Amino acid sequence: MNLETATARIRKSFDRMNAAYQRPVFDEIAVVALEAEGLKLLYYDGPREAEFMADFADDSVSLRRELTAEQSGAGGDFSFTREGEGSGIDAYICLGPNVYLFCNHTEKSMHEITRDPRWLDAQGEFLNASQIFAVDPVELDG
Repeated sequence: MNLETATARIRKSFDRMNAAYQRPVFDEIAVVALEAEGLKLLYYDGPREAEFMADFADDSVSLRRELTAEQSGAGGDFSFTREGEGSGIDAYICLGPNVYLFCNHTEKSMHEITRDPRWLDAQGEFLNASQIFAVDPVELDG
Protein backbone atom coordinates (compact mmCIF):
# COMPACT_ATOMS: atom_id res chain seq x y z
CA MET A 1 0.00 0.00 0.00
CA ASN A 2 1.09 3.58 -0.45
CA LEU A 3 1.85 6.07 2.32
CA GLU A 4 -1.41 8.01 1.96
CA THR A 5 -3.51 4.86 2.36
CA ALA A 6 -1.33 3.72 5.27
CA THR A 7 -1.74 6.97 7.21
CA ALA A 8 -5.52 6.90 6.67
CA ARG A 9 -5.67 3.33 7.99
CA ILE A 10 -3.46 4.23 10.94
CA ARG A 11 -5.69 7.17 11.89
CA LYS A 12 -8.83 5.00 11.62
CA SER A 13 -7.28 2.18 13.68
CA PHE A 14 -6.00 4.58 16.31
CA ASP A 15 -9.42 6.26 16.54
CA ARG A 16 -10.86 2.81 17.40
CA MET A 17 -8.04 2.18 19.88
CA ASN A 18 -8.65 5.53 21.58
CA ALA A 19 -12.40 4.84 21.71
CA ALA A 20 -11.73 1.49 23.41
CA TYR A 21 -9.39 3.20 25.91
CA GLN A 22 -11.79 6.16 26.27
CA ARG A 23 -8.94 8.63 25.76
CA PRO A 24 -5.80 8.78 23.62
CA VAL A 25 -3.42 5.88 24.15
CA PHE A 26 -0.69 7.70 22.24
CA ASP A 27 -0.60 11.45 21.72
CA GLU A 28 2.29 11.23 19.27
CA ILE A 29 2.63 9.02 16.19
CA ALA A 30 5.23 9.22 13.46
CA VAL A 31 5.94 7.27 10.32
CA VAL A 32 9.68 7.13 9.74
CA ALA A 33 11.64 5.62 6.85
CA LEU A 34 15.12 4.21 7.43
CA GLU A 35 17.07 5.26 4.35
CA ALA A 36 20.73 4.85 3.41
CA GLU A 37 21.33 8.55 4.05
CA GLY A 38 19.49 8.51 7.38
CA LEU A 39 16.01 8.78 8.80
CA LYS A 40 13.18 10.50 6.97
CA LEU A 41 10.01 11.65 8.71
CA LEU A 42 7.08 10.80 6.42
CA TYR A 43 4.14 11.60 8.70
CA TYR A 44 3.78 13.12 12.15
CA ASP A 45 0.85 13.84 14.44
CA GLY A 46 1.62 15.10 17.92
CA PRO A 47 2.71 17.93 20.16
CA ARG A 48 6.41 18.23 19.27
CA GLU A 49 6.90 17.96 15.54
CA ALA A 50 9.82 20.40 15.46
CA GLU A 51 11.76 18.42 18.08
CA PHE A 52 10.77 14.86 17.14
CA MET A 53 13.53 13.99 14.67
CA ALA A 54 16.18 15.97 16.54
CA ASP A 55 15.41 13.97 19.69
CA PHE A 56 14.72 10.65 17.96
CA ALA A 57 18.08 9.00 18.75
CA ASP A 58 17.67 9.59 22.48
CA ASP A 59 13.92 8.96 22.56
CA SER A 60 14.13 5.62 20.76
CA VAL A 61 16.92 3.97 22.78
CA SER A 62 14.64 1.46 24.53
CA LEU A 63 12.86 0.44 21.34
CA ARG A 64 16.04 0.24 19.25
CA ARG A 65 17.09 -2.71 21.40
CA GLU A 66 13.82 -4.38 20.43
CA LEU A 67 14.29 -3.50 16.76
CA THR A 68 17.74 -5.02 16.57
CA ALA A 69 16.96 -8.06 18.70
CA GLU A 70 13.54 -9.15 17.47
CA GLN A 71 12.53 -7.25 14.35
CA SER A 72 12.52 -9.20 11.10
CA GLY A 73 11.63 -6.26 8.86
CA ALA A 74 8.28 -7.77 7.96
CA GLY A 75 5.21 -5.58 7.91
CA GLY A 76 3.13 -6.10 11.04
CA ASP A 77 6.00 -6.74 13.46
CA PHE A 78 5.56 -4.65 16.60
CA SER A 79 6.87 -4.15 20.10
CA PHE A 80 6.34 -2.09 23.24
CA THR A 81 8.74 -0.91 25.90
CA ARG A 82 7.87 -0.12 29.48
CA GLU A 83 10.99 2.04 29.75
CA GLY A 84 9.71 4.88 27.55
CA GLU A 85 8.63 7.77 29.76
CA GLY A 86 7.92 11.31 28.67
CA SER A 87 9.42 11.73 25.23
CA GLY A 88 10.78 8.15 25.22
CA ILE A 89 9.00 6.27 22.43
CA ASP A 90 6.66 3.56 23.73
CA ALA A 91 5.91 1.31 20.75
CA TYR A 92 6.43 0.66 17.08
CA ILE A 93 4.80 -1.20 14.22
CA CYS A 94 6.81 -2.15 11.15
CA LEU A 95 4.71 -0.93 8.23
CA GLY A 96 6.90 -2.47 5.54
CA PRO A 97 10.54 -2.73 4.54
CA ASN A 98 12.40 0.05 6.38
CA VAL A 99 9.19 1.93 7.26
CA TYR A 100 8.02 2.18 10.87
CA LEU A 101 5.22 3.71 12.86
CA PHE A 102 6.52 5.00 16.20
CA CYS A 103 3.97 5.63 18.95
CA ASN A 104 4.38 7.57 22.15
CA HIS A 105 2.45 9.16 24.96
CA THR A 106 4.47 12.21 25.93
CA GLU A 107 3.09 12.35 29.48
CA LYS A 108 2.64 8.67 30.41
CA SER A 109 4.69 5.50 30.19
CA MET A 110 3.42 2.18 28.83
CA HIS A 111 3.54 0.96 32.42
CA GLU A 112 0.95 3.60 33.36
CA ILE A 113 -1.13 3.01 30.23
CA THR A 114 -1.31 -0.76 30.68
CA ARG A 115 -2.41 -0.51 34.33
CA ASP A 116 -5.83 0.70 33.13
CA PRO A 117 -8.14 -2.31 32.51
CA ARG A 118 -9.35 -0.65 29.30
CA TRP A 119 -5.90 -1.30 27.87
CA LEU A 120 -6.89 -4.88 27.05
CA ASP A 121 -9.48 -3.71 24.51
CA ALA A 122 -7.18 -0.99 23.21
CA GLN A 123 -4.36 -3.51 22.84
CA GLY A 124 -6.59 -5.59 20.59
CA GLU A 125 -7.05 -2.58 18.32
CA PHE A 126 -3.27 -2.04 18.25
CA LEU A 127 -2.83 -5.68 17.18
CA ASN A 128 -5.50 -5.24 14.50
CA ALA A 129 -3.61 -2.20 13.19
CA SER A 130 -0.37 -4.19 13.00
CA GLN A 131 -2.07 -6.96 11.06
CA ILE A 132 -3.15 -4.52 8.33
CA PHE A 133 0.53 -4.10 7.47
CA ALA A 134 1.33 -7.81 7.78
CA VAL A 135 -1.13 -8.42 4.93
CA ASP A 136 -0.45 -5.27 2.89
CA PRO A 137 2.88 -3.62 3.76
CA VAL A 138 3.80 -0.06 2.85
CA GLU A 139 5.92 0.28 -0.26
CA LEU A 140 7.58 3.64 -0.82
CA ASP A 141 8.15 4.94 -4.33
CA GLY A 142 11.74 5.33 -5.40
